[in-house]
Amino acid sequence: MITQQDPRFKNLERKIGLFTLLALAGVALVVLLVGVQKDLFSPKYTLNVTVDRGTGFTKGMPVKLSGFRIGRITDMALNEQAMVEISIEIAKKYSKWIRSDSTVKLVKEGLVGDSIVEVAVGSLDKPELKPGESITYLKTKGLDELADEIAEKVKPVLIEVRDIIGYVNDPNGDLKKTIRNLELLTRHLETTRSNADTLLVSTTRNLEEISNRTTTLLEVSTRKIDSLDVARLNTTLEKLPPLLEKTDAAMANVTAISAETKKLSQQAFPLIPGVLSRTEELLFSTDRLVNSLNNSWLLGGGPVTVPSRSFKAGDSHD
Repeated sequence: MITQQDPRFKNLERKIGLFTLLALAGVALVVLLVGVQKDLFSPKYTLNVTVDRGTGFTKGMPVKLSGFRIGRITDMALNEQAMVEISIEIAKKYSKWIRSDSTVKLVKEGLVGDSIVEVAVGSLDKPELKPGESITYLKTKGLDELADEIAEKVKPVLIEVRDIIGYVNDPNGDLKKTIRNLELLTRHLETTRSNADTLLVSTTRNLEEISNRTTTLLEVSTRKIDSLDVARLNTTLEKLPPLLEKTDAAMANVTAISAETKKLSQQAFPLIPGVLSRTEELLFSTDRLVNSLNNSWLLGGGPVTVPSRSFKAGDSHD
């Protein structure tokens, strides 16, 4: 036979058996390492959790404390009150942190991570939970509940956004009217700017013309000033102070005369009525004497008659 002739096949069965034994030993070693890593061979104890809904919980779900895996969910079942009884298996070495006031809750690792059961560390002055005891469950909001809550909060905002958009798009709204007015104002501003440009050009032209005329006038004035007899002007200016002094003296005399005249007038006015009265009396006596002489026999007159009063006395005050 070939096997009996080829030395490579000598002791083949022994080699296969040895290879199989080494493979099984390797598999056993891997299982042992995995079991040690996952605490499969460490002592454990069971705690119970009662929740109203089993949504989000699954068998085998990891149980973590401070982010470190300490156990898993081993069983889930409904009780007589239609609530969910969950059994969690925890390594015995972690029992020192799980006290009577410890709590558990269902959370997610990250925003889109897996769900886990998180255990909160209890107070050290509280007793440790014994196997089979219940641990308090803190209800957390699921994604659907969070979505509903967010939707309820966002809904008013969306309604306001819708109203704002409707207000903005309303052709008869204040915003549209304001935009139209701004457009109209912009067009008017363009026209106003064009008029202002024209006015500025005209003003510039007028200013240039005024500047030219002013320059010409200054030149003419300069020539006139240059043509003046400065010496004669200076002589005239030198004569002005004496003339002004004489004028001031004359004005002072006129003022004094006016004051004196005023004073005399004030003194004479009260005497005028008496003088006039006496003058009237004198004129009346003279008139009567003349009439008497005219009627005397020496001058060929008739009998003496009492002359009528030809002089009409007036009001002395008139």
